Parts: sequence; C-alpha cells; structure tokens
Amino acid sequence: MKKIVIISVLSVFIFSACKRQQDNPSTVVTASYPKITMTEKYYSIPVGAVRPTVLATAYDTFYKVSVPIVTIDSAIHNFVPGLYEGTISATNQYGYSSYANYWVAVTGVSTALTSGIAGTWIQPALNDSFSTTITMLANGLFSSSNVNGVNIYTNPTGVVSDIFALTSNTTLAFSSGTTGTLTYIPVAGDTSMTYSTPTGSVTFNR
Repeated sequence: MKKIVIISVLSVFIFSACKRQQDNPSTVVTASYPKITMTEKYYSIPVGAVRPTVLATAYDTFYKVSVPIVTIDSAIHNFVPGLYEGTISATNQYGYSSYANYWVAVTGVSTALTSGIAGTWIQPALNDSFSTTITMLANGLFSSSNVNGVNIYTNPTGVVSDIFALTSNTTLAFSSGTTGTLTYIPVAGDTSMTYSTPTGSVTFNR
C-alpha cells in the first residue's frame, strides 16, 4: 500500500513539472520593426471637420506579415485653425514598434487663394538673386525650399526649408511653431508676398 502511494505522488510531481514547462515556453525572437509606407502624409480639413483618415500601410519584412496602423491624433484640434503634427504607429506581434508623422492644416481658406501661392518666388531685397520654391501639399498647406529667401552661398545657415499652413486669409503657422501673418498682393506682372513673424519679415516677388 505504501508503494502505491509513493508512485501516485511521484506521478503527480512529474505531471506538474511537465505542465509548468508547457505554460512557460522559451522563444527566441529576432528584433524586427515594421516598415511604414505612407500613401499620403499631408492633409487639410475645414475647421470643425472630422480628423483625416491617414493613408498608410505597415509590413514586417522579416516575419512577412502585415501590421495594423494605429493613428495617434489627439494633438490635432480640428475645431481650432492651425498646423498640427500627428503620429501613426505599427507594432508587430512581438512588441516591436515603428512610428511616422503626418501633417494636418485645419483651415477655412479657399483653394482660389491658396493655389496662387505655389511656384517660384524671388527676393527683391537681394537684387532678385535668391529664390524660394513653394509647393502646395494640400489646401492651405505648403512647403518652402528657402522660407527666409537668403543667399545659400553667403549665409547657408540662414536657408530654412519649412512646412507652413495658411490658417486664414492672413494667418500663417509654421512647423517650427512660429506664427505670423501673410500679405499677398496679386498684381499683374509683380505679385508680392510678405511673411511677417516675430523674428522679422521677408518679401518675395514673382
């Protein structure tokens, strides 16, 4: 009778040990981060509109799986005109995450106004020798190759590429956080555009 009890206890111990090993398996995981591909990273919405749906995909090339995109848009105040930066993330099954940013202009300006701003402008204060190229990214949202309009050779540190939004007919918001005003005078043959910010102002002509 004692032998039977000993065998039974031993059997329970072996079963328990096996079960614990199954509950806590060891897995070697290779660090791999999903690659995020953005179909579009520049958006414009009217004041009060729904935040944009960010167009992007994510894929883990090592594990060969698509990864869902999570949009982090709490910093975008869609009822307040301005330029906002949002974030998207993608996390694979092992907890490795990648991030990417996107821009949103919240603005009520018309396309008739904003479409006239894109193009190449020259700096008359510097003998029309230096220019900036402004590209329209979305309604009221632009990029500038040389927002200060300075000489790239004599003052290379003064050349600043920037993203900015026209949040009203005269109000500017830059990605650097600077705000200012815009004077835009479409005159045939000599259209002018002036940025005025707390750090100074600069005028460009066509």
